[in-house]
Amino acid sequence: MTEQAPALLLTMSDVAALARVQRPVVSVWRSRAADSDSPFPAPVTRLRGRELFDARQVGQWLAETHRGNNPEASADAAAHAVLNDETRAAEQSFSAVTALLALRSVTGGPLGALSARDLLDAADEHDPDDALFYREVEGLGDGLVSLAGYVDDLVEASYGEAAAFERLMADRFKRDLRDLSDTALSNPALDLIAETAAALAATQPGDPVFVDAMGSASDTILAIARAESTSGDVTVITANADNEAARLLRRRLLVHRITRAGLEVHESGAFTVTGTAVHLAQFPSANHPAISATAILTAIDQIVLQMDNDQLGVILAPASVLTDAGLPRDTDGLRSTILRSGRVRAIVRLPAGVIRHKPQQSQALWVLGAAHAHVQLAERWTMVADLTATALEPTVIADLVSDLIATLGDRGTVRAHAFRFARFVLTRTLLASRDSLVAGARRAEPGRTTQGAALAVRVDDLLTMLNTETDAASGLAGLVAEPTVPTDQRDSTLPAQAGSAGTQTVEQLLAAKHLRYVQGNRLDPEDIARGETDAAGIRLIGPAEVLGENPLGRRRIDRLRFAADYPAGRVTEPGDLVFTTAPHPAAIVDREGTSVVLFPARILRINPEDPNGLLGEVVAADIAALPPGHRRWQRWPLRQVHHRQSRALADALASVRLEQERAHERLAHLDELAALLMAGVTAGSLTVSQTAGPQISHAFAPLEGTN
Repeated sequence: MTEQAPALLLTMSDVAALARVQRPVVSVWRSRAADSDSPFPAPVTRLRGRELFDARQVGQWLAETHRGNNPEASADAAAHAVLNDETRAAEQSFSAVTALLALRSVTGGPLGALSARDLLDAADEHDPDDALFYREVEGLGDGLVSLAGYVDDLVEASYGEAAAFERLMADRFKRDLRDLSDTALSNPALDLIAETAAALAATQPGDPVFVDAMGSASDTILAIARAESTSGDVTVITANADNEAARLLRRRLLVHRITRAGLEVHESGAFTVTGTAVHLAQFPSANHPAISATAILTAIDQIVLQMDNDQLGVILAPASVLTDAGLPRDTDGLRSTILRSGRVRAIVRLPAGVIRHKPQQSQALWVLGAAHAHVQLAERWTMVADLTATALEPTVIADLVSDLIATLGDRGTVRAHAFRFARFVLTRTLLASRDSLVAGARRAEPGRTTQGAALAVRVDDLLTMLNTETDAASGLAGLVAEPTVPTDQRDSTLPAQAGSAGTQTVEQLLAAKHLRYVQGNRLDPEDIARGETDAAGIRLIGPAEVLGENPLGRRRIDRLRFAADYPAGRVTEPGDLVFTTAPHPAAIVDREGTSVVLFPARILRINPEDPNGLLGEVVAADIAALPPGHRRWQRWPLRQVHHRQSRALADALASVRLEQERAHERLAHLDELAALLMAGVTAGSLTVSQTAGPQISHAFAPLEGTN
C-alpha cells in the first residue's frame, strides 16, 4: 500500500514569499481570480485565526497562471511550507524531519527511494549509540517513507541539507514549538555573542575551541561557526546529554559539518575541560527553561571552578540574576562568591529585546577570564557597562566587543584603551554595594570626551560674541570659564579646584532621598480649560507642555473646582522637574511652581536640604538627551555637580536663561514687525522706504481707484 504524502501548508505570507511578491498582492490575486476559470485555491484549514492553504495546490496554481516572480514556485513550495502531520505533535514532527535531514546528510543521497527497513538500517549504521537520530527515525513507523519523500523535496527546494535545516529552525517561530523558541535570541544578540566569543578565541593560540556545557546553545554555536568560517577549523565541545535540545544541537552540528567532541557532565553540574577554550552559556536554556536564579548562578560557578587561566567565557542570563539588586540573601551571596574569584572581568546590562519571545525582559552579559594574578585582592577591578537604552546596532556591537577584549588586559592595557561603554570599577566596590552592579555606569556622550581647554576656548569665544552683540548690559558680562587642572598636574600650593561629582541613577537618588517622586494628577477632560496663557486658573503641565507642543499656561483648571473635586490633588513647587517618558524622554523645570501636573507627566523634586549636586537644568538636559526607547525612568543616569561649583553654575545658567528670554522676546517683536509690515503694505495703509535704515510712514493718500 502506497503511503499518502504528508500535507504541506502555507499561510498568506508564505504564499507571498514563495511567489516573491508583497503580501497584499496575494489578496488581490484571490479577489480577482475568484470568478475566473482558475480561482485561487481555497484554504484547507485555519490555525490561530490564520487561513492555511495546500502548498502543492498553490504551487501548481502559480505555475499554471504564471503569477508572481518565481518560475520555480511549484518546486520551491516545500521550502516555504509547514508540515501538517496530524498523527503526531508539532515537536515530534519537527524532531523527525531534522532527524531525517541528518540521516540524509550522512548517507549522501536521497531517502525517498529507500524502503522503511533500509531507512532504519541506515539510521542504525550511522547512529549505533542513538546519540543523534535513530529513535526519531524508528518512531515514525508507517509514516517513515512518506516523510522521507518530503525531506527530499525540502532539500531540493532549499539546495542542500544545511539550508533545509536552517529553514526549519526559522519556521519554529511560526509553529507551536514553545520549547524551541522561548529562549531563542534576536539576531543582534546572536551577533553580539558570536563576535564576542570569536574575539575572545582570537586571543588564544591554536584553532578556536568552544564549550557548551549545557548542550543547548544551538543558535549561538552556529552563529559563532559562521563568524569563524574564515579563521580555520572550529571545534565545539558539547554535553553528552540525552534531552531533545542536546540531540537537536548534535544533529545541527552534523548537518553543518562542524567538528564536535563530547563532554561528560556529572549530575552535580561538574565537568572538566583542558587546554584553551571559550565557554558559552545561556540561561535559561532550551533544556531548562524554568531554571531558578540560584540554579543559574550554581551552573556559572561550576564553569568558573573548572576554568584555568587559559580559558575564557561568555555568559548570557537575565539581568535580574547577573546585575540587578534585590536577590535573596543566599543567592546574592553566591553571586558575590563568583565575583570574588576574580574571573568575572566584565559585566554588561543589555537592552530589552534580546529574547525574541520576552521583548521586555532585560538580559546581561558576563565575560570570564583569568583572575588578576599580580594584583592584590583589594585592587582588582571589573569593567561594567549599562546598555539599557542603547540599541545593538553593528557599530555598537563592534565598539562593545572592543571594550570587552580590552578588559582582559592588565592595568596598562586598560588605561591605554579608549572605552566607549565600559567603566573601571574596583571589584570590592561592587561587593560592598547593595545596588545594581552597573548602577551609575556612564553612557558614552561625545561632548564629555572634549578636553577642558578646548571647552574653555569655545566658551570664551561665545561669551565674546554674545557680549559684543548685546547693546544693554548683559548678565553674561562677568562670566568666566577656565579649564580644570588635573589632580596630578596641580600645584600643591594652590587651592583645590572642583571636579566631577559623578553620575547616579534616579533610583539611587530616590533611595538616598536626594530626589522625591510625585505622581501626576488624573483629571476629567471636561475640567480642563483652554485659552490664553495669562488666563485665570491653575496652570496645567502635561506631556504636551513638556514636549513643547503646547505653550505653558495654555491649559488651566479653575482653582475652586480643583480644590473641590480633587482634594488629593498635587501641585508643583518652584524648581520641580516635570517629565514624561513617551514618545521619548523629556523634562522641563517649573520655576514658578503651583502647577497641576497632568498624568502621564510626573514630578521629580530635588531635595533643597540635600541636593547632592543635582541642578534642575542639568537634570532636564540629561533626560532630554536620552534615546526614545529609554522609558524606565528609574534607571535614568543623572549628572551631579561638585558642591564647590553648584552655586556658580546655577548663577551662570540663570544668566544664560535671562538672555534666552530676552532673545525670545526680541524674536517675537521681530515676527510681529514683519507681519505688520506685510499687512500694512499689502492693504495700502503703509509705505516703506529705505534710506540709511528702514523708514516706515503712514500713507497720506489712498491708492488710485479707491475712495
